[in-house]
Amino acid sequence: MVLVAFRRMRSPRILAAGLMLVAGVTIVAACSGETSSPAAPADDAALVQGQQIYSQNCASCHGASGQGGYGPKLAGVVAVKYPNIDDQIALIINGKGAMPAFSKKLSAEQITSVTRYTREVLGKN
Repeated sequence: MVLVAFRRMRSPRILAAGLMLVAGVTIVAACSGETSSPAAPADDAALVQGQQIYSQNCASCHGASGQGGYGPKLAGVVAVKYPNIDDQIALIINGKGAMPAFSKKLSAEQITSVTRYTREVLGKN
C-alpha cells in the first residue's frame, strides 16, 4: 500500500519532506511536556518579567524548566557555560546557529531580565 502511494507521488522528496515535518512536530510536542516555567521570586520585578519573557519566547525550544529540547539545556548549566553574563546577553541579542536574534523583538531591559531569570531561577534547577 505504501509502495503504491510512493509510486503515485510525483517526487519522493515530497514524501520525505512530509515525513520529516511529522517527525519534527512530534519531537517538539514531546519536548514541551511541561507547561510552566519555575516561578520567579514575587519580590523581584525583573525576575518576574524575565519569567514571562522566557515562557513566551524561550520555553518552546529550551523547555519550560530549562531542561532542553530543540534548544540546549539551560537549567543548572547556563552560568557555567557563560560565566560572564555579558556573553550570554550577546548571544540573546545576536543569536547563533538555530537560535534567533532577539535584538529587534526585546528591549535591553527585557533581555537583561530573561538572562537573569535563566541564571538565577533556572540555574538553580
